[in-house]
Amino acid sequence: MQIGIFYRNSVVEELYQKNSGVKTSESAGFDLVLCEDLSFSKQFEFKTADLGIIVKPPRGHHSFLLPRSSTYSRYKLIQANSVGLIDEDYSGAGDFWAMPLIYMGQEPTTIPMGTRLCQLVLCKTIPVTEVLPFIPGEGRGGFGSTGH
Repeated sequence: MQIGIFYRNSVVEELYQKNSGVKTSESAGFDLVLCEDLSFSKQFEFKTADLGIIVKPPRGHHSFLLPRSSTYSRYKLIQANSVGLIDEDYSGAGDFWAMPLIYMGQEPTTIPMGTRLCQLVLCKTIPVTEVLPFIPGEGRGGFGSTGH
């Protein structure tokens, strides 16, 4: 499926041409890259990683911004909001993507520009068009489990 990408400048475009994209024919995610060096000096430090792009998904689709599976093990970073949901209409001038990060490591570190930290996953949007009341049946109990 095709997406539109606007790059902040030619440096960002070159970073994406070298490092981003779908890496295998069956990959679900499109890798995104840092557009500047990102330094952390202490544990639990919060920073927003500049991704340098505006994305226009196909009509009727939204994007999820997710960390790559290796992001924590390699860089000790977690995505602060767990997952980013980016609506189709977040694609105007100035709607540049960024990833909120929390550093979990203990030693100061710098992640270089061009590093693939996260990925975009496209999903078809099924909007809620109506809310109907209902009467719940018997509950199953538990939180985040099936009772085990």
